[in-house]
Amino acid sequence: MTFFVLIQRWLRISAVKTAERAGVRVYPSSKTLEQLESIEKNLISGECISILITRSAHNQASSWPITLITDNLTITPLPGISDQQARDIQVSALNLASEIGLIGGFELLVDASDHKKLISINWLAPKAKFWTQINSTSNYFEQNLRAMLDLPLGSTQMINQFTVTGSLVTDPKSDNYRPYLHLMARNPNLKFDQSINQVAVSGDNLENLLTEVIHAQQYFSGEIEE
Repeated sequence: MTFFVLIQRWLRISAVKTAERAGVRVYPSSKTLEQLESIEKNLISGECISILITRSAHNQASSWPITLITDNLTITPLPGISDQQARDIQVSALNLASEIGLIGGFELLVDASDHKKLISINWLAPKAKFWTQINSTSNYFEQNLRAMLDLPLGSTQMINQFTVTGSLVTDPKSDNYRPYLHLMARNPNLKFDQSINQVAVSGDNLENLLTEVIHAQQYFSGEIEE
């Protein structure tokens, strides 16, 4: 029987090779991990863009709309980019995934000012995964599992035109119940992920979405009281 294992970052490549020799199928594979080690990792500062992709063992691949990541916000799709530019970036990301044998779901972080400059590759905790849970036909986690099991991949089409997510900072004087109560009542469309302290909302008016997320951040932190 073959087992599928999504490895943790701390596992040594030698341990992965041992498992592979025993017939365990490991993702990422030892060969892929060796190639990932040679990719320069840069510290993330300021804005960057996220390209979420999935790829199966039989080279079926998919990509979500590109996301802009700032210090405390994400915007999907990346504002100010043409359809052709977006396709070129996605194709480059998928080509890289094929070259180094990436299987499953991954996030490529690229410099916002230089789309050819790779910052890092995430496969455990992509920074832009939350938005896919509320505004994509197939979310990142479902697609990741499909790819690892070599099942047909789902659609990554957005349901609404835009999604904005924001990081939440807790008011030290609050138990968080009151801000959740207020914000959910004020805007039932807001979505929260307490495990990563983020709020998100999707819709077709980007300016309104930004206003709602920034208000939620300010109220949650205690910066404003209404």
